[in-house]
Amino acid sequence: MAHDVIDVHRAREDERTRVVTALCRAFFDDRIYRWIVPDDDERRRSAAIFYSRFVEACWPHGEVYAACAGAGAALWVPPGEQLVREGEVEAFGRELVESAGDDACSARMAELLDMLDEHHPAEPCWHLTFMGVDPSAQGQGIGSALLDAALTRADRGETPAYLEASCPENRRLYERHGFLTMRELTASDSPPIYAMWRAPKGRR
Repeated sequence: MAHDVIDVHRAREDERTRVVTALCRAFFDDRIYRWIVPDDDERRRSAAIFYSRFVEACWPHGEVYAACAGAGAALWVPPGEQLVREGEVEAFGRELVESAGDDACSARMAELLDMLDEHHPAEPCWHLTFMGVDPSAQGQGIGSALLDAALTRADRGETPAYLEASCPENRRLYERHGFLTMRELTASDSPPIYAMWRAPKGRR
C-alpha cells in the first residue's frame, strides 16, 4: 500500500476507542509488555486500562494520529510540553503502575517507567510515546505513513524527535526514518529497550 493512499489524520473524538484498540492489539505480544505482565488474560486486561489512560493523556495535545479506519495509531507529545500537567504526574503514574495487576507486575511496571523517565532527553523534542498497527494490517506501510505525518512537521520546525523502541524489528523501522540508537536500556531482567533520537534533516 503506497503512502499516498494511506489515510493518516489527527484522530477524531469518535475514533478514540479505535485508537486504544489498535494499540492494545499491536502491543499484546510486545516482549516488554509480556515481561511486565506475563499472563495473557491479565495483559489483555492491563493493556485496555494502560492505553486508555495514555490516549486520554495525549489527547489534549492534539497529536494523536489514526490511520486506515483505526488500524494504526500514533501518540505524540509536542516539544516543550509534558505528557500530563505537573499536578497530575503522581496520580497518572500510580494509575499506570496499578494497571499492571498484582504486586510483582506492578513493581516491574514501576521500575520500567522510572527508568524511561530518568533517561528522557532534556532537550525539547517531539516524543513518540507509542505507535502501533493492528497485527492484521502490519506490513502495508501504515507505520511508515504514521511516522512521516509527524516527522515532516518536525523537519519543518527543525526540531528533533525521540522514542523508545521495544524490539529490534521496530528499531529497524525507525532507523529507516532517520532515528539513531542513543543507548540500550534495561530494567532488571527485561529485554532491552532502544532509546532513539532523530535530528531534523537540516541538522544532519
